[in-house]
Amino acid sequence: MKFYLLIAVILQVVWGLVPSASQFVIDEIPVELYIALRWSISGFIFAIYLFLTKSWQKISLSDFLWVAFLGVLGYGLASLGTLYGLKVGGVSNFGLMSSLGPVISSVAAIFILKEKPNRLFYFALPVVVLGLVCLIYGKFEVSTLRIAGLSAMLILGGYTLEAIVFVSSKRFKPKMSTFQYLAIAQGSTAIVLWFSQAAFFHQTSEIQNLRWHGILAASFVSIVACVFCYAVLYWLLNHIDGHRLALFEGLHALSSTAFGYLIFREPLRPLMLIGGLFILAGLVAGNWPKSTQIDGDQ
Repeated sequence: MKFYLLIAVILQVVWGLVPSASQFVIDEIPVELYIALRWSISGFIFAIYLFLTKSWQKISLSDFLWVAFLGVLGYGLASLGTLYGLKVGGVSNFGLMSSLGPVISSVAAIFILKEKPNRLFYFALPVVVLGLVCLIYGKFEVSTLRIAGLSAMLILGGYTLEAIVFVSSKRFKPKMSTFQYLAIAQGSTAIVLWFSQAAFFHQTSEIQNLRWHGILAASFVSIVACVFCYAVLYWLLNHIDGHRLALFEGLHALSSTAFGYLIFREPLRPLMLIGGLFILAGLVAGNWPKSTQIDGDQ
C-alpha cells in the first residue's frame, strides 16, 4: 500500500512541472496547435509500443468508439479549458485552481463508479474545499475578479470533463491494456484536432515559431507527462480507488504553484499558503491507511 501511495505522490510532483512547461509553449504557438501537437506525439508513442510488442487486444467497434469519444472529451475539450485558463490566469493561478481536481474527480468516482468512501473522506473533502476558497481569495488580492473568475470557469470546465473521463475509463480496464486505451484516446484526439486545424484554425504554419526552450518544454509535456505520467496514473487506478487517488491531485496544485513562483516569479500571498496547508490536511485525512482497502491488499 505505501509503495502505491509513494508513487502517487511522486507522480503529482513531477506533473506539477507541466503548467510551467506549457506556459513556455503557449507563449510561442496557439493553444489549439499545442494541444494537437502534444497528443499526436504521445498517441504515436503508445501506438508504436503496441505495434512493437504486438500487445494490441481485439476489442469491439463499440468499445473503440467509446474510448475515442472519451479521449476527445478528456484530452481535447478538457485541455482547451485548462490551457486557456492557464493562458488567462498564469501558472500559479492555474496551480491553485487545479486544486479543484481532487474535489471534482473524487465526487465523479463516487457517483459514476459507485465507490463507497469512509467517514474520513467526508471530512477530507470539505477541508480541501476550504483550502480552495483560501487559494482563490488569495489570488483575488494579486489579480482582478474578471481574470480570476474567467480562469476559474475555464479550469472548472476542463477539470470536470477530465474527471468524468478519468473515472469512466475504469470500465474498459478488463477489455484492454492501459497503453491500448491511451493510444486510442490520445490518437483519436490528435486526429480530430488536426482535422479542426485544417477546417477552422489554420495554425499549422505557426509551429515554426517554437524556439529551443519551447521545443524542449513541448517535448517534456508530450513524453514525460502525456506518456509516462498518464500511464502511471491509469496503472495506479488498478490499485487505489478512484476517489482516493483523485485527492493526490492536491499535490499537483501545490507543486505547480511553487514552480510558477520559482520560474516566473508570480506573486503569492499568505492565504494561498494557508489554502495549500488545508489541501495537504485533506489529502492526508482522505488517504489515512485504515480508511479503505486497496486492491493489492485484499
